[in-house]
Amino acid sequence: MEQEQKYNDLLEILKGELIILPDKSEENARNTLHALWHTAFGNRVSAILAEQIELPVLQLHHFLVLDEYLKERLSGVPLAHLTERQHFLGMDFILNKGLYIPRKETELLAKTAIDTIKKEFEELTSVNIIDLCTGIGTVALAIGYYCKNTFVYGSDIFEPAIIAAKINVKHFSLENRVSFYHANLFDPFESLSFKNKTHIIVCAPPYISSLKVKQMPLEISNHEPSEAFDAGPYGLSIFSKLISKAPQYLCKNGYLIFECGLGQGEFLANRMITNEHYGNISKICDENGNVRVIKAKMVRE
Repeated sequence: MEQEQKYNDLLEILKGELIILPDKSEENARNTLHALWHTAFGNRVSAILAEQIELPVLQLHHFLVLDEYLKERLSGVPLAHLTERQHFLGMDFILNKGLYIPRKETELLAKTAIDTIKKEFEELTSVNIIDLCTGIGTVALAIGYYCKNTFVYGSDIFEPAIIAAKINVKHFSLENRVSFYHANLFDPFESLSFKNKTHIIVCAPPYISSLKVKQMPLEISNHEPSEAFDAGPYGLSIFSKLISKAPQYLCKNGYLIFECGLGQGEFLANRMITNEHYGNISKICDENGNVRVIKAKMVRE
């Protein structure tokens, strides 16, 4: 009964005081409590997974830890930084404080890439994928996890993220098919014979303008690296490099698939229409009808 009363009391506190950011809409008071409850017990799980498993019985020392976690969460520390877990496309990823937290919206990018592989390249025994701006490796590892015929190579300029990506590749036992490099965009692939041999390039780049990055909620700006968001004065700096350089690496009938910010999709799609290397350009919308992923086929070698 004491456990039940404590649970109910804490749930009411969270319902009254917890602030959920729009880009973390999968979180709520209930799964936040479940995730922190499990974490206090020593079982680190994401909010999504925490709701699916039975709550353990806590002792006094567990409740003391739980109370501290709750204070941190209500002060603005992201839930994933406390649990050190984030759910993405059915997988629980490991991450630490100070790292970018993968968003559910990026699942659309991963799903698009996975669907393309299964539709276009299912008969191939070896499909080469490059994942730029890989972060902690969520998209790269999701592709490797769900598509057994892929070899995925991710790069990121933020070294702590690559360290976490290498932890996650072991976590999911994908060391034989997924590799990560601490480097900027295409740099590590210049000398690795990837040119004209890559079937898909995926990217979830920073796409927020520098001015808007400074105006982000404190839960983000105080706890996640600005490198994961800041895309220069207009929010388009990475896209230019991506669109211009990808044709050097893509094989004929390969695909460039990337995520974009709200309001950027139409502009980027129109820009790619004028590029002779690309065809079959698709604008893929989220559940609200916003263009969030662009997919283009390589039509000229």
